[in-house]
Amino acid sequence: MRDLVIILDPAHGSDVPGKSSPDGKHKEYIWSRMICNKLKTQLSSLDFRVEITNKTDKEIGLSNRKNFASNLKLDNPRQVKFLVSLHNNGAGDGTKWANARGFEIYTTPGQTRSDLFADIIFNNLKKDFPTYKARVDLSDGDNDKESKFTVLMGSGYSAVLLEWLFQDNREDVALLTSDMVNDNLVNSLVGSFMYIDNNLDKLK
Repeated sequence: MRDLVIILDPAHGSDVPGKSSPDGKHKEYIWSRMICNKLKTQLSSLDFRVEITNKTDKEIGLSNRKNFASNLKLDNPRQVKFLVSLHNNGAGDGTKWANARGFEIYTTPGQTRSDLFADIIFNNLKKDFPTYKARVDLSDGDNDKESKFTVLMGSGYSAVLLEWLFQDNREDVALLTSDMVNDNLVNSLVGSFMYIDNNLDKLK
């Protein structure tokens, strides 16, 4: 078993309103759970331990997600917990198509190990999706944006939140519904996790 333990956090749930494309055809909670399942299958085959914060289609609450990650017991003291929350972005209230596009990654305020992990994921996504807009905040010397999202604020784990494309942009929604794009996203993330796992001693 590898030392990096991946905790996947799927977005929202079927009972959370407004988390869809304006025409209702794309649902963020369905997309996120699909990506989590693809990641779990591929990562498990590579000897990663993979856990999922919410195995239902309903919203269980942000604190429950955070507590799941905080309370997760590791198999040995070498292991490192890393939570990845997978979302689609939105520029408006979800009722109208908007122009914003691209992806961005969030960590908690300040410099932590999460920022190092986020940079690896961000740079791999830029490399693997060179035509997609990479949305950055360079004010503190790295690419990720910062926020006190509840799921990122637990104890004993590193965490990032990926906002992957805009579900209220027609062009981005076409990408979100592409099997090739989704598979490439999974492959890019798996590559990042492999790199992080192989370099845990350096990423402190």
